[in-house]
Formats: sequence, C-alpha cells, structure tokens
Amino acid sequence: MSSESQEIPNPDQTDKRSESDVDLTEKSETQKQGEGSTSAISSCCCSSPYIPRRYIVTFLTTLGMVVTYCMRTNVGVTMITILDEEAHMKVGTLQAKWNLPTVEWNTRMAELLHSLFYIGFFLSHLPAGYFTTTWPCHKTFGACILFSACLNVLLPVSIEHLGYTTSCVIRFLQGIGEGLLYPASYGILRHWTTTNERGRLVATVLTGTYAGAIVGFPISGMITHYISWEYVYYVSSGMCIIWYFAWLCFVFEKPSHDTSISQSEYEYIVKNQGKYNIEYENLKVPYRQILTSLPVISLSLCHFARNWVIILLLTNEPYYLSMFGFSVAENGVYSSIPHVLLVLCTFTSGHIADYLHLNPKYSTTFIRKLLTGIGFISQAACFLILTVLENGVPVLVVLSLAMGFFGLSVSGEEQPWANPPDGVVLIQKVDPLARKPYTVECKQTMPNKEESTHKDKVFQDPTPEQINKVINRMSKAANKDS
Repeated sequence: MSSESQEIPNPDQTDKRSESDVDLTEKSETQKQGEGSTSAISSCCCSSPYIPRRYIVTFLTTLGMVVTYCMRTNVGVTMITILDEEAHMKVGTLQAKWNLPTVEWNTRMAELLHSLFYIGFFLSHLPAGYFTTTWPCHKTFGACILFSACLNVLLPVSIEHLGYTTSCVIRFLQGIGEGLLYPASYGILRHWTTTNERGRLVATVLTGTYAGAIVGFPISGMITHYISWEYVYYVSSGMCIIWYFAWLCFVFEKPSHDTSISQSEYEYIVKNQGKYNIEYENLKVPYRQILTSLPVISLSLCHFARNWVIILLLTNEPYYLSMFGFSVAENGVYSSIPHVLLVLCTFTSGHIADYLHLNPKYSTTFIRKLLTGIGFISQAACFLILTVLENGVPVLVVLSLAMGFFGLSVSGEEQPWANPPDGVVLIQKVDPLARKPYTVECKQTMPNKEESTHKDKVFQDPTPEQINKVINRMSKAANKDS
C-alpha cells in the first residue's frame, strides 16, 4: 500500500506541480530573453555610436571645399617666388633658396595665368547647373575635385620646364573642372538635408570655402619657406586624392541609395523633406522669369562684387603682403588672418539678423538689405584706406576688417516662379536604385473650383505596371485638356 500510494500521485498535486513547472519554465525563458536583450543592449553600448549619415555627407562635402580651396592658394604663394626679386632672402633654408623657380614672368603674365582659371570656371559654371540635374551629383562633385588635383600635380613641372603657355592651359582646364563644384554640392545637399536643417548645413559647407584659405596659405607658406615650392602642389593634391577615396567609400547620391543609413534616419529625411525634393520628368525651368527677376539680378551683381574681392585676395594677397618685407612663412600665416575674420563675422551676422528679426518693425527684406549695404560700403571704405597705407601691420588690420565686413552680406527670399504653376500634370521620375519605389503625383486644376472638393492625390508604392498606366492616363488627359 505504501508503495502504491507513493507511485500514484494526487491529481490535485499533479496539477499544482505541472503549473509550478510551467511557471518555472516560463520564468527561465523570460530570464534567458532578458539576458539576451541585456547582452544585445550591452553589445550596442560597447559598439561605436551611430553617426547620422547626413552629417557625414555634410562633413565630407565641407572637407572637399576645404581641400579644393587649399589647393587654389598654391599658385598665389608661388608667385612670390617668381615675381619678387628678393625671394631668395625671404625663404628660411638653403634648400628652399636653391630650388626657387628660374622662370622670368612679369605681373601681367601672372595675372593672365590667374584669370584663365576663373574664365574656365565661369564658362563651365553656367552649363554645370544643367549637368548636375542629369549626372549623379556626388560623382560629379568628387570627379571635378579629382580632375583638378591631377592637373595640379603637373603645374610644378609645367612652370619650370614646359613653359608659360602650357601652364596657362593647365590652369584653364582646372577652372573648367572646378566650375561644377558649387552646382554639384547644392545637388548633394538637396537630397541630404531637410528643410529645418538646410540653412545650417549649407552654411557649414560654404564655410569650408573660407576655411580652405585659412589652411592653405599657412601650409603653402611653410612648405615654400622651409622645404621647396614644388612640394606645395604635391601636398595639396595628395590631400584631395585621399579625400576622394574617402568620398567614394561613404557618400551616395541620395539617402535611398545608401545601404548603411538607418531606417529611422531615412524616414526622418523623407518626412521632413516633403514634396520639395521630388524630381519630375516634365518640369520646365522658367528661364524667362529667372533672367528678368529683379531680386535675381541684384543678387547676381552683389555676388559678382563679392567674388571679385575674394578671388583677388586668393590670387594676389600673398604677393601684395610680400611688398612689406614679410618672409614667405610669415606671409602664409598673415594671409590667412583676413579669412579667419571672414568666418567669424559670417557666423556673427546670423545672430545679428536673428536679433533684428525680434523687432516686428523690421521685415526680412529690410534686414538683408541693411546688412548687405553695411558690409559692402564698409569694405569699400577699407580698400580706399589701403591705398594710402605703407606699413605692414596697419595694412593687415585694415585688410582683415575689409574681409570681416563681407560676412554681413546675406541672400533673397523664395520667388513665385520657384514653384510649378497650377494646371500642370507633373510626372515624377522613377529611380531604379531607390530602396523604396517612388511616388507619382498628379497636380492639376479642376474645371470648376467651387464644385470640386478634390485635393492633389498621391499614389504611394506603385508597381511598374501601375506607373505606366497612370502615366498613359495622365498624358491622354493632358492632351484632351490642351
């Protein structure tokens, strides 16, 4: 009996035991899951944090501007060693003295060499805006910097051995290549910035153009002063080539092409860009309205005057300062000071504009006209003062103030022609490389606005067959309406 009683369990006890066993099993599984999640969290914490891809793209775009403008300072510093008859007394080592250029150029030849670069830059800058709408912007941006860097390597040999004409051709081709720099950078930022971050990120990239002179002049001056003038070109070109390989590894044309972007960042970019970043097949550019727009004309004139002075300093500032007895190394450092002040004033002007915006009496247009007017008038006064100064220290102070006032000038508001007109059927481009299918948007004015309650329709995630059907229907409807 005892043995039987031990072998036959109580049903109630069996249920209780089974329930307790189940509870223990579930708890053990829960603990395992908790341990797994804890280990996953700890592994995530131990791994490197995720850096938003749009910031990486912005940083590398800015760095590309820095190395390009650093490269632009090379010829300006070299002109000291060619045009200054006392150049052998302004370098610091015997090696640098023995390796000075032996060519005999005059100031007119030097200015033509500088001008040919910007003539090529101007000629290619005009069609570059169109090319960047048909070519991948990130490849265009990287290729134009690589092209200019490869030509820059040839300049020392050309200046010393191949002759003046060959050097002019190389500088002209460099200008043509770099003419695509700004349109391509704007195309990149169009896809990689949101409306609420675009102003800051674009300003960061444009600051790289000023920072290039801040870095380039001291490096060029030091290398020329202590080593040899040819190595200036090799160092700056090498930086551009190294940057190019980093650019190839980390940058894609659009967030939808980037396989490393997180889903949350991708959704954030798409959500905050809205409809302003959609590309259409049949959208026409309003050239007539753009060319006859008074704000565009006035801004173009201001931009011309602004770049005239900036280019003048990039090309002639080192030779101008060499007239006051500075060594080549000192010249490189001092040439960067005006550009440092330009960067600081550019950031300060934004805070000044925000402060003035707090007063409701001042409109945005008035504030921009005010700051631009103060900047241009003050700079003109500084350049007039430079004509009567004969000492290096006052010249450097006034020159720095002149560049600082340039930071006050800011840009116009969005114009009506920037948006497509009503009554137009817009067909969105289909991108086969995108991680998600693009949408097709139909925007048209209904015959009777009072009776119509329809809004613009957006069809999301269509199949290729649906896209073709929608395109055919919209084309037929457009033909009937016309």
